[in-house]
Amino acid sequence: MNTLWERLSEFRQRMRLPCPGTYENLHRDIKGVMPTLHVIDGAKVDLTSMLSPAFQVTHSFAWASQQYPPTYHFGAGYIGKQAFMHGQVDSDGNLQARANYSWLQPSEAPAPPPVQAPKPGEPQQTQPPPPPAPPSKAPTSTTKLQMQFSSMQNMLQIEHEHVGSDWSLNVKAINPNPIDVPPSYLLATPPVGRKTHPSSITGIYAASYLQSITSSLAVGGEFLYQRPNPDVEEPALTLAIRYAPLPTSAVPPPPVLPAGFPSPYQPVNPNDPTEVLTATYQPSNGLLHTSYYKKINQRLEVAAELQLLITMGSARSEGVRQGIASVGFKMDTVFATVRGMVDTQGKVSTVIEERLAQGLSFQLSGEMDYSKGQGGAGRVGIGFTLEA
Repeated sequence: MNTLWERLSEFRQRMRLPCPGTYENLHRDIKGVMPTLHVIDGAKVDLTSMLSPAFQVTHSFAWASQQYPPTYHFGAGYIGKQAFMHGQVDSDGNLQARANYSWLQPSEAPAPPPVQAPKPGEPQQTQPPPPPAPPSKAPTSTTKLQMQFSSMQNMLQIEHEHVGSDWSLNVKAINPNPIDVPPSYLLATPPVGRKTHPSSITGIYAASYLQSITSSLAVGGEFLYQRPNPDVEEPALTLAIRYAPLPTSAVPPPPVLPAGFPSPYQPVNPNDPTEVLTATYQPSNGLLHTSYYKKINQRLEVAAELQLLITMGSARSEGVRQGIASVGFKMDTVFATVRGMVDTQGKVSTVIEERLAQGLSFQLSGEMDYSKGQGGAGRVGIGFTLEA
């Protein structure tokens, strides 16, 4: 068995398979392009103070929302080499906390070998050296803890994530309770040969895995087991595929900036894919979720998303066929970032973020839903962000 495992490891090293990322980040590329997560309802002000390189505090004010009352949030965060902690409490007393711990030390990229000059009398090499292999990401193993305490609901989530060179594994448990009461059908009958009925396990449990099989293709899936109470349980299986071809050419650089002007554009890794196609499918309920991401240049990114719900009909009920598609873009300029999106349900949204000064930005968002009657319903939001 050891010889077989060694041969398999050597074969995977020769394949130079890239890391597929984690299952939760399958559709992360389009989330950064679409304005859905950046739309502001009403007014919002965020103040961030960096007390030290590892500790920061945040103050967030939100008001004039159509759905939520005015709120104030205070947060504090600590970022270390292997640990991360963040907590947030609002004006109603609701508390949220997160903590991550990395079990592996952060490694540094090895330095390239020095070039040796030819000795006297030896002929110089005329052939160029072979191109270096793309750098592989160092493996990570992280345990995550997330808690939420409020008057409406309490939540506890325990998660562990391991990312290898060409695979990733994630297991999590949400509100786990291994000593819950027995199901009602057991309580209706007296126990046989025992003093009490065995306890039941409730909560939400999930395990996901992703594996790269070629330099561009990765496959995997997630198994989800939900048991909110002892009498209800529901398993679900999700299949996933991710296609990200290697870039054939470098991303076009941005226009030349004036001398001494800092570049507002994010640096681009030449090994990162510029085109990603992702699809997930749940056979139990017929839910299909696909997304496409394309980085045209260092300033412009586009994305498309499609969600379909298709169920077969029966003698007692008709099948369900529903779907929604959306397209969006993200454009970076010297002083602003613009995001826009339109979907097939008649919703149009746009978010503009303008950088007024170093650490100070202004956000303006608007959303119009034409699917609602009387000409549609819209909302407008403004926000300020200050980092000091």
